[in-house]
Amino acid sequence: MTTLSLSIPIPTRAKVFGWLLVLAGCFFAWVYMETPGSFFPGVSVKTFSERFGLYSTGVRILGSVLGILVALLLNNAALLALMLLTRIFIELGDLCIGLILNGAPDANTITLLALAAVETYMLLFLLTRIRRGS
Repeated sequence: MTTLSLSIPIPTRAKVFGWLLVLAGCFFAWVYMETPGSFFPGVSVKTFSERFGLYSTGVRILGSVLGILVALLLNNAALLALMLLTRIFIELGDLCIGLILNGAPDANTITLLALAAVETYMLLFLLTRIRRGS
């Protein structure tokens, strides 16, 4: 039976990645809530549903940022791994929605795929460390 050590500190490489996600998340939450047209040409925020969709996406991003921040401040690799797992799930869902709505890959779906791939790598890195207990 494999035992997991849930109190392993976060390795430096994962800490740096985590802080980059926190900074990028804050930036993109701001973009979604304040200036969506600058990154998504043609997007308007005139109707309630458009505003609600963009603001709720910004709040979802901030929730993810908060979880990563807590994991970093507690220096807990298991919590960071959990947050990465949830982010990967969300990004792959967004990727599928983007492909369905666009009918083909675009810059946003390619970016989501790349981010999910890097986060998957970091998740596997953390799980290896957690499993080894170091």
